[in-house]
Amino acid sequence: MRLLTDPAFGEEFDTVVDEITDEYLQNDLPDEDRERVQYFLSSAERQSKLEFAGELLRRAEAERGKKEEVKPGVLEQIAAFFRQPSVALTMAGLLVVAGLIYFVVSRGDSTNYLAMNLTISAADRAEGAEPVRAKLPANTGLRITLAIPENARGGKDYEAKLVGGNDLKIEQRTEQTVTLTIPAGSLPVGTYAIQLFKDKQRIPGSYFFAVE
Repeated sequence: MRLLTDPAFGEEFDTVVDEITDEYLQNDLPDEDRERVQYFLSSAERQSKLEFAGELLRRAEAERGKKEEVKPGVLEQIAAFFRQPSVALTMAGLLVVAGLIYFVVSRGDSTNYLAMNLTISAADRAEGAEPVRAKLPANTGLRITLAIPENARGGKDYEAKLVGGNDLKIEQRTEQTVTLTIPAGSLPVGTYAIQLFKDKQRIPGSYFFAVE
């Protein structure tokens, strides 16, 4: 009844039929839908439309096949240049040299890290809080894991700061701990304290350690 009385609905229906016909011709329908569409397209009028759409599709594909070869763009020309045997060999040699330089430099600058686990203390150094001590060999940094107090867990963001120094970058975080690294040579012999912040609010207490 709507098709007979509502012109707008009739146009929408025709559009949907055209879309289904195109999807059927281009094999874009799942198998179960394709079986239903075969029944839907069984009328003489829709069969005629199906043949007409199929002929248009075949002609469009034929026209695409007749198009002249497109001239390569700038990027394609550059890629073709580097594919030349002599250029490719030169580039391969440069890559090998660069890799060797990187390996030598990275080996020379490699840093070992000494692991240290710290728990928070409510005391301060004036009251004699006993720090965890570490003897750092040459070219060795610290990888410090801070245990988060139970009442301070579940924060969205944590920050760590060396008292009297700079902020420390947190490398890893779990529900119960945060882990940070301090590069070799950054800490002379002495006693240090780390303060931990949860969502911009300082967690009471400090983490103490000493470098010997």
